[in-house]
Amino acid sequence: MHVIPNGYDLNVFQPDPDAGAALRADLGLGIDASVIGFVARHDPLKDHRNLLQALNVLKTHGEAPVCLLIGSGMDADNEVLAGLISDMGLGEHVRLLGRRSDVPIVMNALDLHVMSSRSEAFPNVLAEAMACGTPCVSTDVGDAAEIIGDTGWIVPPRDPEALADAIAKGLREQTGPARPTRREAARRRVAERFSIERMVDSYRTVWFGTSHETSKRENVV
Repeated sequence: MHVIPNGYDLNVFQPDPDAGAALRADLGLGIDASVIGFVARHDPLKDHRNLLQALNVLKTHGEAPVCLLIGSGMDADNEVLAGLISDMGLGEHVRLLGRRSDVPIVMNALDLHVMSSRSEAFPNVLAEAMACGTPCVSTDVGDAAEIIGDTGWIVPPRDPEALADAIAKGLREQTGPARPTRREAARRRVAERFSIERMVDSYRTVWFGTSHETSKRENVV
């Protein structure tokens, strides 16, 4: 059996601080505001309740960031989600942006991308965020830990206290000198392991027994 991870276009998903700052301005968020987000459709497996509970924990400690929720069903028409946000008193902390076509820009607007899922396979949003230089906090589901490696934070699923603690740690780091190092490491991990070129090369190796790099060397010889 050969496992070939997904590949990502690093020319589409790339750091763009200016675009991220422009989106923040459009949303009325200052450049110094703490902003997290989760790009995912509304689905029980994404466990948005877990994320909202973590935000509630952070709020009790006076640390609640602004949280952008992006994806199909993530809008004011979602009565279940709106009810949860209202019941927890998180109205001023959560922005429901719905489905958007500018996900790379959204990723650049975030300090952290936070995935609160209770189940996943190979969650593309983590690699997409990291390719934009945005560190990730994620539950330990599917291949999340393999994608993130040591560039972010992994916590158990269905544990809002642990999720809140990881978010707080990540946000504190984003205001200090380690910020550029963490963001560069996230981008580099995707470039080295999950680029489209790496994926295509892996398919060539499986199908033809040779990689593109080997073929180039043989042609030169």
